Amino acid sequence: MDHHNQKKCPDCGKEASDTLYFCPQCGCRLVELPPEGLNRQQASKEILVGIEQTPASDLPFCFDGLEDEYGPIQYAEILCPGVYFIVAKAGKNEFPPFACEYLAVTEDSPAISSQARAYGAALPTVPKVWLYDYDYFSKGKHIVEYEAHRYLAEQGVPLPRGCSLIEDRSFGMEVCPEYFGEFPIPTETPWGAVLRHDRLWNGLYWLETAAAGWTLAVAYPFCGGLWSDTLELAALMEYDRANGIENTCGYRFFTYESSCLPLYELEFGEENPWTEKIDDAALQNAILNYFPQYGSGDGDSGPCFSIDEQIQPTPGAGTDFYSFP
Repeated sequence: MDHHNQKKCPDCGKEASDTLYFCPQCGCRLVELPPEGLNRQQASKEILVGIEQTPASDLPFCFDGLEDEYGPIQYAEILCPGVYFIVAKAGKNEFPPFACEYLAVTEDSPAISSQARAYGAALPTVPKVWLYDYDYFSKGKHIVEYEAHRYLAEQGVPLPRGCSLIEDRSFGMEVCPEYFGEFPIPTETPWGAVLRHDRLWNGLYWLETAAAGWTLAVAYPFCGGLWSDTLELAALMEYDRANGIENTCGYRFFTYESSCLPLYELEFGEENPWTEKIDDAALQNAILNYFPQYGSGDGDSGPCFSIDEQIQPTPGAGTDFYSFP
């Protein structure tokens, strides 16, 4: 594997790889316009084929004495001063023994607030370092990444490929609304202004319009769990259509009839509190009524149900699966 050249930090004299944005010792910015970085999910995959890694020896901390719990560090990437993405070999207490991903934050990081540090676990043998599981439902992960990316933007450093502050906030609203706030309730829909709304869940809102009656607004992060055929049933606001909803992270809107599909797909196999508000038998009746071919696809753009998985009708349940105010 080719190794990058070393260069000295102009502030503290620490030698560091010429691929680093900031000095691993003091946090001094090393380059004015660094190349576009890796995104976090790619990093853990690409180490398997031997990309250039930030040596663990460049980190201001280690997992010595903590290997059984966290594993030895295999790969590290400096996201911004005092914030590190880490891949560690699974510790002895981990099963199955897959690689573990973390964010680590040092107390002197200029990017991370005390509020964000409170969501991490202080390492018992490493002073002033907080660790966060790099898991989607880890609240601290979303907060730390957002604050680190915000710091990079303020410093004029390009964000890692595929990342944006809008997306950080959007996914953060789903996982950690106490920090990011809940998803705003839309006041406009593709069918006109909202007359009334009913909150199904944070990011799932029923909106009544004069032209289309009750419609369902589904926030962008929830749409990752929907089949592509179902997504095609959604209407978009013109701004989201023109700029790409993957960039705006806006809402998708479904008529009442078509809303039975996203609701079914979002609640399937999940124990979400909002599912208690849905009459499941009526919901499945609605699917059979409005989309009789649902589940008969090839499993690519829509679900493919086996015979014993096919949705069955419930006589007498009707198709009114939600009680509006």
